[in-house]
Amino acid sequence: MSFSKKLFVLNSFFLSLIIYSCSESKSPLDKYGEELKGVMRSEFRTFRGFNLGEKMDSILAKESGNAIEADEGYLYYEFKLNDSNSYNVSYNFDDEGLNEIQSDIYIHNQNNTEKVFNAFKSYFDDHIGKSESHQGFTVWTVKSEKFGDVRINLSDESADLTIPGSPGKIALWIYPDKE
Repeated sequence: MSFSKKLFVLNSFFLSLIIYSCSESKSPLDKYGEELKGVMRSEFRTFRGFNLGEKMDSILAKESGNAIEADEGYLYYEFKLNDSNSYNVSYNFDDEGLNEIQSDIYIHNQNNTEKVFNAFKSYFDDHIGKSESHQGFTVWTVKSEKFGDVRINLSDESADLTIPGSPGKIALWIYPDKE
């Protein structure tokens, strides 16, 4: 093989390597935005890769970072999404395992809160089905063999933060409906 052909093959190889390394693998969560992708972390299971009924040691092993608060039936985490947005997650447990998940997502620029809220709504609509409106909450009901009806409540609680310059707040609550 001549020097020019070797150079061409070598250049082609390096170009292919650069293109391959620069292309990012897309997550199915990408279409819902960075905030949802950061909070949900995984499209598998109910929330962040977890389902109701999981044991506390499973959450401790798989959740990123250390819990800010922890006791026999409770774990609480705080996370940064980016330079200005953040969220927290609390996991509550009973004898059967994880029985409630709550998360508050804080959007620094309150004008973006509706966009992030709609991303979460679209995500759950796409994965669970159409939501219903109930007492100011956007609600999905999922049938579970172990828990019966499981509710997912989503709300924009920004109006509750009345101090000027407060961030927007989206609340997410996942729990078995024991009514």
